[in-house]
Amino acid sequence: MKAATAIIALFALSTQAAQEPPRLLVVDVDGKYGFIDRSGQFVIPPLFDFAWGFSEGLASVWVGKEAGYIDATGRFTIPPQFSYARWFRDGLAGAELDGKWGFVSKDGTLAVKPVYAQVQDFSEGLAAIQDDAALWGFVDAQGSETIPPQYTLAWGFAEGLAPAYHSDKCGWIDKDGSPAIPFRFNECRGMRDGIAAVRVGKAWGYINKQGDFLIWPRYEDAWLFSEGLAPAKEHGKWGFIDRSGEFVIPPQFDDSVNQTTVTEFVGWLAGATLNGRFGYIDHTGSFAIGPSFTHGLPFDDGIADACDSARCGYIDRHCNAIWLKDIAAPQH
Repeated sequence: MKAATAIIALFALSTQAAQEPPRLLVVDVDGKYGFIDRSGQFVIPPLFDFAWGFSEGLASVWVGKEAGYIDATGRFTIPPQFSYARWFRDGLAGAELDGKWGFVSKDGTLAVKPVYAQVQDFSEGLAAIQDDAALWGFVDAQGSETIPPQYTLAWGFAEGLAPAYHSDKCGWIDKDGSPAIPFRFNECRGMRDGIAAVRVGKAWGYINKQGDFLIWPRYEDAWLFSEGLAPAKEHGKWGFIDRSGEFVIPPQFDDSVNQTTVTEFVGWLAGATLNGRFGYIDHTGSFAIGPSFTHGLPFDDGIADACDSARCGYIDRHCNAIWLKDIAAPQH
């Protein structure tokens, strides 16, 4: 937690429902965390020792070494008591208590008792959990283990399927725990719009929900499709492919083992790094926001978190600064 960056990426509430509160952004001021609105004005003063962004109307914040949850007015709705507290998904949030993980509901009750070594977020009514034998299974919102721990690794459900690993091979299971796509891949990356990225040997390709290849493995690396395009790496450079597997934005962007250099498209913009500088491109591959940053995150509801060599903060789609914070110079 102490090693987190000064500006934390916010998991935004959906803006589709008019009754939902305005988005608040978490910021750090001299080691204390608070929340600002889209104009950069403080809504909740920087009073907390650490904080994550709002999700489903609540945000986890730390007072000393204990975390609880506040609402959009800054009032505690769940008092600090956890050693770690994550964001809400499907009305439940992963929380750590006495070295074990469970899930807390919005009224503060422990819907799933803290008995697990690790947990992941709820998705489509189920959450992946890890037992003390390091095996993964799934629980429902009542804490029942609907799929007993048996996998070496598992991720959340999307479109009715969840990627899971048996030993060193991965496939997908359905909500009954039955194999939907056989365990025959070396690596699996989610399912979106009926398409998943998989690795066979050293090459990445794409399959459908039946496990049939839509794009045969041919890339050095690949991520999921978004807005009809997916980042893919060839000859050490990243570009973007369409669903036929053809590069519509040629491989030209930097790769790095130390940090993400390209992002998926969100709101018709994607992060990309060229000659060591990060910016945001449109669907033609042209920079809509010039490469003047060192790194950044995808846009979320029209706001992105980005850093240059001197400052980190939030920008809008026109590269106007919402909040910037100087990066402390290295100590010698």
